[in-house]
Amino acid sequence: MTIKIRFPIVLLLLIVSFNQTALAGQPGGVILQYHHIGTSTPAITSIEPAQFKRHMNYIAQQGYSVWALERLVAALISGQPLPENVVSITFDDAYPSIYHHGFPILKANGWPFSIFVSTAYIRQQGDDSSFSGDVIVEGGNTDDLADSQIANDSQYLSWSQLREMRQAGASILNHTHSHPHLLRRLSGETRADWEARIRYQINRAQQLLTEHLGPTPKLLAYPYGEYDKTVARIATELGYVGIGQHSGAASQHDDLSALPRYPLSGIYSDMEGLQLKLNTWPLPLIANGRDPLLHPAENPPILDLQFSDSNLPLEKLVCYGPNGPTKLTQLGPQHYQAQSETPLNVGRSRYNCTLPVPGSSRFYWFSQLWILRHPDGSWYAED
Repeated sequence: MTIKIRFPIVLLLLIVSFNQTALAGQPGGVILQYHHIGTSTPAITSIEPAQFKRHMNYIAQQGYSVWALERLVAALISGQPLPENVVSITFDDAYPSIYHHGFPILKANGWPFSIFVSTAYIRQQGDDSSFSGDVIVEGGNTDDLADSQIANDSQYLSWSQLREMRQAGASILNHTHSHPHLLRRLSGETRADWEARIRYQINRAQQLLTEHLGPTPKLLAYPYGEYDKTVARIATELGYVGIGQHSGAASQHDDLSALPRYPLSGIYSDMEGLQLKLNTWPLPLIANGRDPLLHPAENPPILDLQFSDSNLPLEKLVCYGPNGPTKLTQLGPQHYQAQSETPLNVGRSRYNCTLPVPGSSRFYWFSQLWILRHPDGSWYAED
């Protein structure tokens, strides 16, 4: 249940040093995203236990400050300047491997962490395969009900395991009730019914989290990392900060309906990749991104980049799309546009833009998610 996107590892070459003494921009918070910790689970959403341990050892050895996600978000909301080297550790989907392979390491380090939970799949007791609540969504619809039907007593955590981790410092947070594709309307569904179903998915999950675990921060991770302006608006109206799966360090200037995270599964779980991501700052932009849902006529899309700091080596700016470097057009001293040289494929993809931080071995990073349907308006299938 993660975004399946590849970007060139040549971005590693952007970690270069400059002679400037002043640093432009400000540090952000790096949010890491994991799913399975295992060797027999789907590779695209998994990191091997030994590699996860190496990740955590590196974070400890390098002296990173591990913050609870709600602490980081509170600092972003308040405008509190962040110190360097702040990281938050998150997991999606409440898989048992989090409890068996991740929790002991995190607990031993005394670190907070977050698990985003789709409550329809959580078991009542440690050895009980029954679900936590209704999996029939509002109006009798069964959106993504097939996902819930495959769950059994070994695939998802129980409430008692979640409760134990929460008592040890974990945050158990909202990933909707049954992990649907929130953007997709059901057959014959009106816009009003679709929006009502989105609200139900969020509210029902929060209700169950509160009933089983007590007061729960209003942080919502979008299933599959998918959102558009309507989904983001609904989340905001309900009082939530939205969390995506597009990469980058989180900034005080980010849209709080879609904060970025770095996925660290599959091909992205190598140590070079971890070090690269931990070494990033938010790209200093006046406005961060746009609605990711594209109309086919917009393909390839244009990303507007207006920089808030004049002390940036903008000649070093590079952006990559799924098919390689994008075209960059300069419209003003601090104003650029990025556009892929070729049309994007149907599905989820990104533009990743990076820029060296002057006087530092770090670099800035910004990621724009794109979601593209088939030309006839139908949705892409998941692998």
